[in-house]
Amino acid sequence: MNLDDDLHLLMSGGLGFDLTDPLDCNVYLVRSGDGWLMFDAGAGRSAAAVLDGLDGITIKALFLTHGHADHSAGAAAVRRRLGLPVLAGAATARMVTAGDEAAISLLAAKAAGGYPADFAYAACPVDRVLDDGEQVAFDGVTVTAVATPGHSHDHMSYLVDTGTRRMLVSGDALFHGGRVGVQDVYDCSVPAICASVRRLAGLEFEVLLPGHGAFSLRDGRRHAAAALRYVERMACPPSI
Repeated sequence: MNLDDDLHLLMSGGLGFDLTDPLDCNVYLVRSGDGWLMFDAGAGRSAAAVLDGLDGITIKALFLTHGHADHSAGAAAVRRRLGLPVLAGAATARMVTAGDEAAISLLAAKAAGGYPADFAYAACPVDRVLDDGEQVAFDGVTVTAVATPGHSHDHMSYLVDTGTRRMLVSGDALFHGGRVGVQDVYDCSVPAICASVRRLAGLEFEVLLPGHGAFSLRDGRRHAAAALRYVERMACPPSI
């Protein structure tokens, strides 16, 4: 889905626009010089078909927001096929590199019926570990890692500055309408979610690119402000 000349929605599943496999998260491409940067990788089951359609397109790097399978299970196929580096926070890197299904809550998700019992997670090496606040530059595009734990302990959002506008790739830390992602898994924390909302609401950005559902190409900060209004009343924002 072409959102504009410099931004594409590559994958989106049942909690989004049904472009690809139902388990896929929103996967974005942001233009960087003569190529693109990829944010998250989907669940992997649609990866081959999607990658087949990318002939002539250069993807320079893959950034992962967190280890949950709908965001990271496609990383191995993307890295193997395109030969690009995978970047993630330290906790995500450990779990994804090991293919640890318990640590990424995939075993719990299977037990709850969110994934089929035979869903196989492919471990993927992470080539660069990013610290909170670390910046990476690709042909005029600067990506800043922003630690936003809560939905999962390893969650990282990315502030993307293209030189003409600033985009927040929020993964599952913040959604359209000020919603968040609360799940009954071992490492989901409501206080951490609220702390991350406060942090995101303090950032300057125009475009909001969440991990599921609708996105905003203008005035994206209003969604962080909507979530913050709940937090300021000592309440958790509503969950998707």
